[in-house]
Order: sequence, then structure tokens, then C-alpha cells
Amino acid sequence: MLPVITMLVLLAASVVIVFVKSNTLAKQLAILAHAVALVLSSCMLYVTAGTAAISMVLGTEPWNFYILVSQLDAFMVTLFIGVSLLILWASISMIDHDIETKRVPLFYALMCILIATLCGVVIFENFFNIFLMVEFSSFAAAGIVIIKNKPENIKAGLKYLTLSILGSSFILMGIVILYFVTGSLSLTGIYASLGQNFPGNEEVVRNALIFITIGTALKGALFPLHIWLPDAHGTAPSPSSAALSALVLKAYIYIYIKILHKAIGIDLILSDEFLSLILFLLMFVGAGAMMAGSIMALLQRDLKRMIAYSSVAQVGYIFLGIGMGTRLGLFAAMFHILAHALTKALLFLVAGSIIQETHNRDIDKMGGLGTRMRVTMILFTVGALSMVGIPLFVGFNSKWFFAVSLIDSQHLWFLTILALSSLLNGCYYFPIVIRAFFGKDAEAMQGAASLERPMKHLAPVMVLAALVVLVAIFGGPINAYINAGIDSIW
Repeated sequence: MLPVITMLVLLAASVVIVFVKSNTLAKQLAILAHAVALVLSSCMLYVTAGTAAISMVLGTEPWNFYILVSQLDAFMVTLFIGVSLLILWASISMIDHDIETKRVPLFYALMCILIATLCGVVIFENFFNIFLMVEFSSFAAAGIVIIKNKPENIKAGLKYLTLSILGSSFILMGIVILYFVTGSLSLTGIYASLGQNFPGNEEVVRNALIFITIGTALKGALFPLHIWLPDAHGTAPSPSSAALSALVLKAYIYIYIKILHKAIGIDLILSDEFLSLILFLLMFVGAGAMMAGSIMALLQRDLKRMIAYSSVAQVGYIFLGIGMGTRLGLFAAMFHILAHALTKALLFLVAGSIIQETHNRDIDKMGGLGTRMRVTMILFTVGALSMVGIPLFVGFNSKWFFAVSLIDSQHLWFLTILALSSLLNGCYYFPIVIRAFFGKDAEAMQGAASLERPMKHLAPVMVLAALVVLVAIFGGPINAYINAGIDSIW
């Protein structure tokens, strides 16, 4: 019952918040619901680590209510709720500057719905349940973009929703095909049936995986199907941008991982020439996304759009790991989901602080900012160092795991792409840091009035920055937990 209660706590909070007229109370209820949900998800981490997966089945196939939470599922649910809690904590002092006062309770209600449905995407084992959660989460995600109620936000939100529904349609076609081949809508049922039904249905299963891959690429913003992401992330309120980049993308990518490993099976994929080719192409496109996203970020002058395009590159890393089709590759992808969630939430929240206090988004006009917002720019530097992959920051661990997995899979030439992408990351993050703290601009700003936000407002961002460092240095237990989770689906 733990997974169900976790979702219900968030959904119940969203219902209550809708009818709340006090912005302060809406914020407190959202934070409280997330805190309770985090305790429950932590219990799931403990239970799944010590015993078998948490399972709950109501009804019979194919339209049954089926929950199955393994170690990896509990890890993802805890990641979603934990990072969302920090984002909401940071939003308390930011959201009033981004949206109309009367819309603040609606924002927190949508955030609770979004996180609840993302958890649902992870914990359900039946495609009927999963697809409903995917659709609800898409509408909630579009809502936290549109809520700013400006023409560019409405346009970006509708663009995101349209392409997201298109991606869902592709995924649905793949699900329907698998259902007609196997007679099951559960991941475990499809896997059990495919072992017997794959011979003679090879082409059909291949088409199903093609549809699901295209749909996931659209919803996960894999280059060149990323076209909705820069507008949605760049124009949304900063807490919304943090949630979209750090969490929403990861849920859709994670369900794709489960389809590959729990529904179709990696052994079946690698044994079939065409299915294994899909994985190789996924790895190739992921490498292209790493380069293309970095180059596009380098060309941006708007701070939030730069960070948004950086997410395109980081999504490429995850698909590169998935496409390797190896255990180490999957571990690198799963760890990067964690690393990117922490780092990108940090960067978007820092960007929001800068824009809120300076009323400026132009990177070229941020010279000397380190003298007026010293703590904020130090936090930005932590995120930048992590994204580039400097040791002692979680981004380095992630890129190290990718390098090891590429060597293990004997795709050595992809190491060049990995190095070039990291170099490009430095080319667009480091100039901001250097110009903020050093040079003529910094000297000219000496003695200028401080624009630093109160430390209590920066506290959640500091926690994220601390996690970026602590997970890098003391992440052994997390690595072991992820590895144990991978063992259960490999």
C-alpha cells in the first residue's frame, strides 16, 4: 500500500490547495505533502532493499490495477519527490515574482499532481495504468508552463502539449501492437509471452519498438525531436523549468528503460539483428544530441535558454548509455538521471534568482555579478563545474561511468564525443563564471550595492549544491543501490 498512499497524499494535497485562497497556506500544504511523501518513499527504499518488490494487484488482465515497485522504481520515486520538495521550497520566495498572485495556489496544485503522476508512471506495471499517468503528467507539465499567462508561455505550453500528445500516440501504437502479439498489457506478462510468441512475429515486435522509441524520443526531448524543450523550459517560471528538466523528462525515459528490460527483454533485443540495430542507432543519435545540444547552448545569449539547450545534450548522454545495451551502460544512464536532476534543478533555480534580482536574462550583461551576488554565483559555479565534469562534483562521476562503459562495450570512438561534449560544456559555462568574478566588469562592480537574496531563500539551492558534491564523494551506497536494482531487471 505504500506506493498508493504516497500518490494519494500528493493528490489529496492538490485537491485541497485548489480550494485554498491563501498563497501562504497553499505553499505550506504542498511542502507538507511532499515531506510526508518523501518519508513514505524512503520507506519504500528500505523495504525494496531488504525484501522482494512491493506488489499489489486488483482485478484481472488486461484492465487491472497493477503496482510493482522494485529497487529502481523506489529510487526513482524518491528522486522525484526529494528534488521536487527542494524545488518547491525554493519556489516559496520566487513564484510570486513569476506568476499572478491569484494563480499561486493553482501552481502548487499542478506541481502536486505532476509529481504524483510521475510517481504513477514509475510504480504501475500495467500499460493501461502507465499510459493514463503519462497523459495526466503531460497536461500538468504543460500547465506549469502556461500558468505564467504570457503569450510566449501559452505558445510554448501548447507546443509542448501538442508534441507530447504526438509522442504518447506513438507509444500507444507500440503498446497496442505488443498487446495483440502477447494478449497482455503488463510488463511482466508481455515478457513472459514474447519468449514464446516472438518467432513468427519478429517484424511486428520490431515495429512496436520503433513506435515506442520515437514516442519516447519526442517526450524525452532527444535531438532532433527536442524542438519543444527550449521554448517550454526557457519561458516557464524558474521552478517549473527546474521540475521539467530535472524530473519530467526522466520519467518518460525511465519507462522506456523498463520496456526494454522488463517487457521485451535485453537478451531478446540483442539476439535479433534489427532490434539490436535500433539500440545502436539510439546510441548514435544520443551521441549526436550530446554535440548538437552543446553547440546550440554555446550560441545562446539568454541564460535560461542556454541551460535548456544544455538539457538536450544531457538527454543525449542518457540515451547513449541506454543504447549501449550493456549493464555498465545502463548503470551510467541511471546514475546520470540522478546527477542531471540535482545539477539542472540547481542551475535553473540559480538562474531564476539572478533574473529575479537583476531583471536581466542576457549572459553578456552578467559581467561582475559575482561581486553583487557572490553566494548565488558560487552556487552557479558548483552547477557549472558539475556539468563540465570536474572531479569532486557529481557530473564527473557520471562522465567517468560513461567512459568506463564505453570502453567495456568497445565503442571507443564515442569517447571522443564524450570529451568534445565536455569541452563544449566548459565553453559556455566557464565564461559566465569568469566574467562574474574576474576582469574589468568585476572591478567596476566593486562597492556596488549587493543584490544577494536572503540566505533563507537560498537555503534549498544550497542543499542542492551540497548534494552535487556529497553524492560525488560519498555516493558509494547510492551506486550499490542502483546496481542492485539493475540486477533485478537484467
